[in-house]
Amino acid sequence: MFPKNAWYVAAAAHELGRAILKRTIAEEQLILYRTEAGNPVAMLDICPHRHAPLSLGRLVGDNIECGYHGITFDCSGKCIRIPGESKILERFAATTFPAIERWGFIWIWLGEKKPDDAVLPQPFKWQTEPGWCPMDGYVHVNGNYQLLVDNLLDLSHEAFAHRNTIGNDAVADTPAVTTVKDGTIEVFRFMKNCSPPKLFVKVAGFDSNIDRYQKITYYPPCFVAIEVWAAPTGTEDKRLKWWVLNALTPETARSTHYFWGVPRGFKQDDRALTEALKAGVYRTFDEDKAIIEQQQVILDRVPLEKRSVFTPADQAPTRARQMVAEMLAQR
Repeated sequence: MFPKNAWYVAAAAHELGRAILKRTIAEEQLILYRTEAGNPVAMLDICPHRHAPLSLGRLVGDNIECGYHGITFDCSGKCIRIPGESKILERFAATTFPAIERWGFIWIWLGEKKPDDAVLPQPFKWQTEPGWCPMDGYVHVNGNYQLLVDNLLDLSHEAFAHRNTIGNDAVADTPAVTTVKDGTIEVFRFMKNCSPPKLFVKVAGFDSNIDRYQKITYYPPCFVAIEVWAAPTGTEDKRLKWWVLNALTPETARSTHYFWGVPRGFKQDDRALTEALKAGVYRTFDEDKAIIEQQQVILDRVPLEKRSVFTPADQAPTRARQMVAEMLAQR
């Protein structure tokens, strides 16, 4: 159901500390924590003894002590203590998963293949690059993660669902150019001489029409990075410049952990702007959430495959679903 030989964002880096964090990723129930040295650990939330949840146990140094019988596992999953036993079989181990910290997020790899850092979506680096002001957040959505991928690859909906934040008619009226290359999908629009959306006016002070650049890149199975800049029409004054980074981590078949980042390349030290922008981002995502959760309710009854209406903007979402299907076929 979910590609396992892939990276998933499991948490924001600031969520993880010296306490057990429970999280379901791709229908795997996990525990996450940091070692005393600060390294992330991801482990299946099952004690191999009697299948009690390890999340009911406690951290003892870098180790997990099961709260049922006190059986203890180190951060590699190796059993290091069974109360009353002197001999421990090597196969008596908890299941762990590779976990790394990068760009302000904790990434895990659930598959059996060796993890490949090269396939991490590189635009997420802008969260930690000098000269960029990072911002991140989280939204829980009761909808399949692919609905959110569809949503982000067809941003023509901005003109209708987001009229009060980032939308205007130019997004729907300007045809997009879709390109598939190097295992990614790119969707590009350049909107000339259009009115600035309300959020753009609020955070960048536009008082005239703008030229608006928007490039969406999809990294399978569940990452979408959107590069955005805007300048007064006919100028090179890119007074608004940011990335919208979307990690759409499947929780279950009908729920998603939506981790996001919006690093900006202007007014980096303006805390009031950061708070205003963050509020605007959450309003925008709440507008998406309201639609997608109701869409999921309908799809529980009527599969998407039964639809008979398609538009040119469906090209990118359809190809993204094909990419995920190919990943599933290869596992």
